[in-house]
Amino acid sequence: MTLAKKGTRIIVVDGERFRWVVAPDDEPGLAIVVEPADAHGQRMVTWVEHGTIIASGLVARAVREALELDWTPHERGPEVTFRIEDGGPLIRWPPGR
Repeated sequence: MTLAKKGTRIIVVDGERFRWVVAPDDEPGLAIVVEPADAHGQRMVTWVEHGTIIASGLVARAVREALELDWTPHERGPEVTFRIEDGGPLIRWPPGR
C-alpha cells in the first residue's frame, strides 16, 4: 500500500525522490513513514520520541542511514522499522531484528 499524495511531502535525497509523512501514535513515539515517490517499493518507518522536531534534515538523515543498513526502497518487501533514540544513530526496531 502506498502513501496517499494528500498530506505527504516530497524530499530528494542524493538525487532520489521520496514521499514522507509523520504518523502520530501513542507508542513508541512519532513515526516518520517514507517510501519511493515515483514507484511502488518497500516502506520505511522510523520512530522518534514525542517532542522531536521533524524537519527535512531529520528525514534525509533517516533515509541515508536506512539505506546504509538494509532498506531497499525500490524492491517490494515487508516494511522495515528503525528508531532514533536521544539523537543517536538509526537502529533496527525492535532490537534484535
